[in-house]
Amino acid sequence: MNSDSFIRKYKIEILLLLVLTFSIGIRMYNLERPESYYFDEVYFAFTAQEMAKGNRAAWESWATAPKDLAYEWTHPPLGKEISATGILMFGPNTLGWRFFQALFGGLGALSMYLLVRNLFDSKAAGLIAALVYSFDGFFFVLSRITMVDIFMANFLMLASLFIVKYARTRKSIYLMLAGLFCGLSMSIKWSGVYIWEFLAGVGLFLVYYNEIYKADTKDGSYLLSLLKIVPRLFLAFVLIPIVVYILSYLPFFYHGNSFMDFLILQQNMYIYHGGVTETHPYQSPWWQWPLLIRPVFLYYDELGEGLRAYIYLLGNPFIWWTGILFFILAVYKVFKKEYPPLLFAVVSVFAYWLPWAFSPRKIVFIYHFMPSLVFMFVIISYFLWKLWEDSRKGRIITIAYLLLAAGVFFYFYPVLSAVPISESAIDRFMWLNTWR
Repeated sequence: MNSDSFIRKYKIEILLLLVLTFSIGIRMYNLERPESYYFDEVYFAFTAQEMAKGNRAAWESWATAPKDLAYEWTHPPLGKEISATGILMFGPNTLGWRFFQALFGGLGALSMYLLVRNLFDSKAAGLIAALVYSFDGFFFVLSRITMVDIFMANFLMLASLFIVKYARTRKSIYLMLAGLFCGLSMSIKWSGVYIWEFLAGVGLFLVYYNEIYKADTKDGSYLLSLLKIVPRLFLAFVLIPIVVYILSYLPFFYHGNSFMDFLILQQNMYIYHGGVTETHPYQSPWWQWPLLIRPVFLYYDELGEGLRAYIYLLGNPFIWWTGILFFILAVYKVFKKEYPPLLFAVVSVFAYWLPWAFSPRKIVFIYHFMPSLVFMFVIISYFLWKLWEDSRKGRIITIAYLLLAAGVFFYFYPVLSAVPISESAIDRFMWLNTWR
């Protein structure tokens, strides 16, 4: 095979490699900036460092931290343990405690590619999705701060991928893998329960539909078939997630804590989240999130000589605002003509977004929209792919969309990554008054 035929045969894979190189590289570039804790790093990065030291207090809710710092015990420990691994590799510095966030964030482009490729059975759709993901500032910023949401984003995409693969192949191993990544999601944050609930429900529907409803079982054979599927579903979506969750606490037990201590910690976590009543200047209600009304201001520094540095958790407004239109179109399309892959994406947006309208937690932020945002990008990618497949004009529109998305991303790059700008320059990034 000569080089020309090789490139033609593997052009999507070659382009995907370039996208991954960009996605990982831009997240790793100047990762050490800012050179100190910022925003919730005073909790997550500090706790990860104490974990790397083997300090048992890092896994407990009843220890006192040094002034201006706090042990982060209000979420399960897996995300902080991943960060602690980076500290063990690179030392107690910004690279160490942010490395795996940047790596997972960059590899999120691959997870997005695999999800969309399998969902719509198209490499081109997957590549478009990887590009949309890579040009979004929201996932970019979450990849460069020692928080844990970016880990859950990847686990969500992989859990969803394996549900899709089960739907296409009916191989039970994919149900088990979906349950595994549901467990990993819950071991990052309790909001991963929304992922588990929804995908367990989808798994139950698929198994029932394929093995009982379509088989048209009757009378005794119906009961027998039902009894056959229950152990498999119990293993995939009950036993595996519970075991994974408990395993994430192995260091907690290793340091001498009992199972009763574990239960007390879970109780303390529940009480904390249910009792959060204070306000925050950058909190926002659930219905505002897709509109990008209130991004989160994470970092500010005066550098001298009239220069300032900022970091905003700000999505790409071009992608987000056009995404609303694509989402409305997707809802219309699935009502007009049922298309299961697109229906899965639409229902996923609602499944991960609407529960926040009823959450007992009163202080919520736009980053809680992250799981739904994944599927907003899936929907955008679907329609861009259909345009690409439709005509030459459609390909031009798709390329123009991706170029505009890239342009807007690089326009906002300074306030996503603390690039020094003049004091007055910040005004050109504040497109809405609510962003200030």
